[in-house]
Amino acid sequence: MADPQIPHQVTARMAALESSLAPLFTKFPHLPGHIRQTLADFAQWIALVGGILGILSFIPALSALLFVSAALPFAPMMGGWYPMFIIGIVCTGIASVLCLLAFKPLSARRKQGWNLLFYSTTVNAAAAILSLIFGSGAIGGIIGAVIGYWLLFEVRELYHA
Repeated sequence: MADPQIPHQVTARMAALESSLAPLFTKFPHLPGHIRQTLADFAQWIALVGGILGILSFIPALSALLFVSAALPFAPMMGGWYPMFIIGIVCTGIASVLCLLAFKPLSARRKQGWNLLFYSTTVNAAAAILSLIFGSGAIGGIIGAVIGYWLLFEVRELYHA
């Protein structure tokens, strides 16, 4: 079932990404069943806290962006810093909202909630990749995305359509 908040084209592409990543993560070490169960039991709370913290960091970052926007004419002299600042703020906002939207379906162990966390992780992974492209160096972001995907694929089978 498609997520009502996400356009069909996006869900189709994300389903294709999920299908391509799944075989890769089956080769990773697996957590014991009771740990996977515990992760699934607390996933909605982890998503809620992550979403709230993300929104709380988004608000001051957005105000800082308004302050820094006065430096827009000097953006070319700042190198990759300014575009990455904007991308980071936007990605934080999107990922945080996706985490908050995932709370209710995760509570019901619905795959829709898992999908929303997958989308959130993908947004963060894209931001980390763009950070590398702009030269801001986000190896930690890439490692975090890999760990996030690994944990998501560890619990994927515990969510139903």
